[in-house]
This record gives sequence, C-alpha cells and structure tokens, in this order.
Amino acid sequence: EEMFKLSSMDPTHAALVNKFWHFGGNKRSQRFIERCIRAFPTFCLLGPKGTPASWSLMDQAGEIRMGATLPKYRGHGLISHMLAVHTRALDQLGFPVYNHTHKANKIIQRISDNLHHIAIPRGWNQWNCVPL
Repeated sequence: EEMFKLSSMDPTHAALVNKFWHFGGNKRSQRFIERCIRAFPTFCLLGPKGTPASWSLMDQAGEIRMGATLPKYRGHGLISHMLAVHTRALDQLGFPVYNHTHKANKIIQRISDNLHHIAIPRGWNQWNCVPL
C-alpha cells in the first residue's frame, strides 16, 4: 500500500500552507494562498490521513513559491519529488518554470541545483503591481 498519493491542493489546505510559508501566518496571506490554489496548478502528496504531507504552489507571477513538507516527513525527498512533478507538469503545459527560494534555505537551493534550475544572479526582484 502506498503511503502517499499525488493530488492537487484544495482551498481547505490553505491554512496548512499558511502555517509553513515564510511570508504567511496571517488572514491576508491565507486568502492569497486560497486564490493561488484556485487559480494555478498545484500539487501535493497526501499522507496516510488524507492531508497534505508535502506540497508545491504557484503565485500570480508564475513562480513556484510555496512549498514545504511537514516536519515528520522531512528527509525523505518528498519536496524534491514535488518540485520535479510541478516542473514537469508546467513544462508540458508550455509554462516557463521559475521558483523563488529564500537565500537562507540551503536545502531548496541544493534541490534546485539537482533539478538543473538556473539561479538568477544578483538575487530576487519584488514585483510591485499598481492598478492604472
């Protein structure tokens, strides 16, 4: 019997993502995550209890930006699998693939390196969108 099942995220999973996202932790970020789940391709591995054990989500800029693995499942390569699945799916849809990694997150940087992602020199640029 498989321990994990590949699935897409559901808006009800937003609270869990919000808890682990570096930029999350408030009601506004949770609403943002819910909108991202509804609008963009998302992937997760459902654990034995049917809740996400690991996930990968995109934001409005097309970046794979929110991903994590629950602490009790870390160290088993689940987030590597999530990034590979998400990257492959976006590639098949003809999307360019970008991901945002906090500069202190050496684990994801190593995974991105293993997946042959190309780092952008001079860091990350914030998009500031202002309605006309």
